[in-house]
Order: sequence, then C-alpha cells, then structure tokens
Amino acid sequence: MKTIITSLLPIGLLVVSGGSSLAHSHYVDNSPSAIAARQRDARTFDPTQYFEHDSRKIPIGTLEWWNQKAREGH
Repeated sequence: MKTIITSLLPIGLLVVSGGSSLAHSHYVDNSPSAIAARQRDARTFDPTQYFEHDSRKIPIGTLEWWNQKAREGH
C-alpha cells in the first residue's frame, strides 16, 4: 500500500504543477469576431491591430463605416 501511495504522489504533483502553467499563459484571440468584440469595448481596443476592410461587415452608419466607404470609393 505504501509503494502505491509513494508512486502516485509524484504523479499527482506533476499534474498539479503542469496545470498551473496553463493558468499563466496569455493567449490573444485575433479573429475578426474577437477584434470586433474588443472594438465595442473602447477601453481594450488597440487601433494598431487589424481592422475590417469590408464595409459590409462594419455596423452601418458608424464613423468607421463611413471612413471605409470613402476608402472603397463609394
């Protein structure tokens, strides 16, 4: 019984320590839908990131929509 417990203890410690590194990883989703969600929250929007180049995908009537329409030549 002691050998089973002593053999399982290091495995349990590895699982616990391996899981904690996942909590500290920093992943940023740069998909267009995730960026659009960040744009809706102006506090987290970084204007140097990707922006939508298709006016059909930008909310109609917004300043960015008008700017994109001007860039498209409409």
